[in-house]
Amino acid sequence: MDVEKTTDNADGGAPQSKGSTAVGKPKKKVFGVVGLAIFTFAFLANVNTTPQLATFGLGALFLFVLAIVLFLGPTALASAEMGSTWPRTGGIYVWTRLAFGEGVAFMIIWLEFANFVVAWPGIMGTLTLQASYPVDPSLNNNPLFVISVVVLVTWAAAGIALRGLKVAKGFAWYSVVAGTVIPAIVLVGFAIAWLVQGNPSAMEISTSSLIPDISMTNIAFVSGALLMFSGIEISAIHAGDVENPGRTIPRSNLIAVVMCFLFFAPLTIALAIMIPASDMNIVAGLVEAGEKVFDKFDVGWMTAILTVLLVTGLIASLIQIIGGPSRGLLVAGRVGGNLPRFLQKENAQKMPVTIIICQAAASSVLALGYGVLGSVQNAWFIFAIIQTNMTLVLYGIMFVSVVKLRYSKSATVRPYRIPGKLFGVWVVASVGLLVCLAGIAVSLFPTEEAGSMSTTVYVSVVVLGTLVFLAMPFVFWIFKKPSWKTEDEGDPASTEGDPEALTTTTG
Repeated sequence: MDVEKTTDNADGGAPQSKGSTAVGKPKKKVFGVVGLAIFTFAFLANVNTTPQLATFGLGALFLFVLAIVLFLGPTALASAEMGSTWPRTGGIYVWTRLAFGEGVAFMIIWLEFANFVVAWPGIMGTLTLQASYPVDPSLNNNPLFVISVVVLVTWAAAGIALRGLKVAKGFAWYSVVAGTVIPAIVLVGFAIAWLVQGNPSAMEISTSSLIPDISMTNIAFVSGALLMFSGIEISAIHAGDVENPGRTIPRSNLIAVVMCFLFFAPLTIALAIMIPASDMNIVAGLVEAGEKVFDKFDVGWMTAILTVLLVTGLIASLIQIIGGPSRGLLVAGRVGGNLPRFLQKENAQKMPVTIIICQAAASSVLALGYGVLGSVQNAWFIFAIIQTNMTLVLYGIMFVSVVKLRYSKSATVRPYRIPGKLFGVWVVASVGLLVCLAGIAVSLFPTEEAGSMSTTVYVSVVVLGTLVFLAMPFVFWIFKKPSWKTEDEGDPASTEGDPEALTTTTG
């Protein structure tokens, strides 16, 4: 790592006085290196994508390497540099505001927030299908059942998220252990036992199979594979609650990246060894895949245990999804004056009450898509694609921002720099940006999962859905009033202080 001695400077360098705010008052931080790494991994970890990747067989390893080298690596490096240099609560909003001004910054933090609003019904749909699968698989195609459970759990998770970061941190640990670590170890263990017993592998094992068979019907899955690790920048939203950000953020990002590969690659290959690609159900996720594995060993009773672990682990991870982006949006609403004052309300735990309630309400409305898009599978896939496109736009601008700030804020002391000086920054940003553009392009090709929809309907829904969410910030700007600005951060290039040190300018 290229680490510099950190000092305060007029150009906005990050003060690194451990455990204190810029005004010299001690402030107990929520996250150290390990805690933030687990919190970040909880955002990234989604074992339900592994059955989808397992359909590529041994070629899934190639996709993992692509995902890490072309996407996860660049995003981790970019967020580590900017997050450690400008460690203010708000994360990507703070960085893009410095790079391109208030308009772009608000659009970006809105996309990050909206990204999870759109993703929520899809994630919850997967959760509901998993929970119902061992009981009655026919419920998988019952939109009314899915909608009811999605809405109920959404509001329960919102209520827990309002209790604050310390509670969310505890749920992050549980989600990682119960929802990722234990299932991965168990299923990999069964795969090893299967091979040791002399059973054949369901996937082809050869040099040629290391290169995945990619066609127009599964190319969107490649985009999904690259983005299965999206969200590593979310931890920087809570930078004001991080102990020594210049040291903590880069190290926690590295730990999260390593954990992703160590858990997801073996689990994916384990599934490919035991389950033929044609028998893989990507919508039902890991529960059905696990059942197929357990049935081979006559231990079907373990399916219920796996279901409890996956469902409760996923519910626990949803607490971070609700709380993270909403805090960033609150900062943009107050400092930039981008949101009406009724949306800026916080509770005693510093959580944005009104925004979280609105997020839960919007996700509940979007859950109705399970009843109007023809099937649960269609709705699940459309939600995933629209979310992917918003994520790609967001990251594309983030990569451009890290280059822009290297030039416009070149004198700023950076606790961590992307290796390779300016050349390294350009390489990282260029690779990341090209991946984002390519991902948007391939999202317009419907896969077999959207087979019951015509190409015209599919493309129209994806394009219009993406454009609607991109345009939503402009609605706030049309009605924007000076009274909406309720906090003044002083010099926009300064990073001194955290949200509690900002000056309230209006009631």
